[in-house]
Amino acid sequence: MPALVLLAFAYTPAQAAYDYNIEQIAPPVASQYSMPQITAILNEEVAPIFAAYGMTATRQDNTIVPAAPLKVVQTDSSACPYAAVYHNFIASTQFATYLACSTDLRVWNERGQIHAQASQPDIRILYDDSVLYADEDKSTGSPRINVRYYGTSGGVTGLSSLVNNPARAPTNQKLLPHINILSKADGTPEFGRIDYSGSILTSKIEINHHYFDRGVRDLEAVDTFTNFSSGSDKTDNTTNNLVTNAGGNGKIGDREVFKVGSTVYEVVEAQVNPTGNGFGSWRLFLINKNTSEVVKLHPKLDGGGALSLGNPTATFLKLRLPDGIVDALVFTCFVFSESSYATQPGEHMFVYVLQ
Repeated sequence: MPALVLLAFAYTPAQAAYDYNIEQIAPPVASQYSMPQITAILNEEVAPIFAAYGMTATRQDNTIVPAAPLKVVQTDSSACPYAAVYHNFIASTQFATYLACSTDLRVWNERGQIHAQASQPDIRILYDDSVLYADEDKSTGSPRINVRYYGTSGGVTGLSSLVNNPARAPTNQKLLPHINILSKADGTPEFGRIDYSGSILTSKIEINHHYFDRGVRDLEAVDTFTNFSSGSDKTDNTTNNLVTNAGGNGKIGDREVFKVGSTVYEVVEAQVNPTGNGFGSWRLFLINKNTSEVVKLHPKLDGGGALSLGNPTATFLKLRLPDGIVDALVFTCFVFSESSYATQPGEHMFVYVLQ
């Protein structure tokens, strides 16, 4: 298996009005991939260049901790060429979120805690090295979405300051209200389209998330968050209906959106058990948002193929291999202990070279 080698490069993502960020858009080499091709990649029917189970990070005191769910992004920082956010327990029922860095996607070194009493983090690095971050905040009791922006201060970019001190105070922060009075919890935020031209106060940010409808079933919603001030939060009936009709008739939770050519896709976690009991019934569904086609994924995992998977993430990035620079897709998901068979539970990552 070829070694993954650090590639530090200065990228300049386009400032297109209200579009997906650079790590969510497939490079030109993959722009013509069809849905069957994407399905085959996500099912690991084509061999990835690297695959790992039970992903971990090493803290500064050399303690090794689980790193899940792991959202990876590429940066132009030599100190942190690949960054990732994830959560871990800090008490029996409480989580905190963390940031880690890597030079090769294999070994992750934790830089510190970002936010206590929070989980399910997501991150985007914007064209000017400012940072958008969101998580599921439980500091006020019922979970709500916390959105943060880290901008340049004193000549230091948001990315650099966050890597140096993940606990630093954000430039701007907003705790979003529940989608409606019937929601018992809002969480698993995931950034969609973004319109940002240097000022977060004149921005437009799409935040996909779930909400616990009447305390009965998790459903999908989309919040259009403008000027870092207010949002228009609505139930995503299209996604909810597509997933339900495809067999995801239990809770519908975390998801990841990405764009291939002109086609927008989503990978969504949902339970195939309407009672919503236990963790053994979570599955992943791929949606073509242009055509409304849905397929249930069946990744060919090591050890017999675990069935219960959640927290999908997808990132397009570049790698330097011995034979040159290549475009790649990094996909991660969480393997639940229930229905894991002989597959190692915990965070699963694979890296697929696009060609």
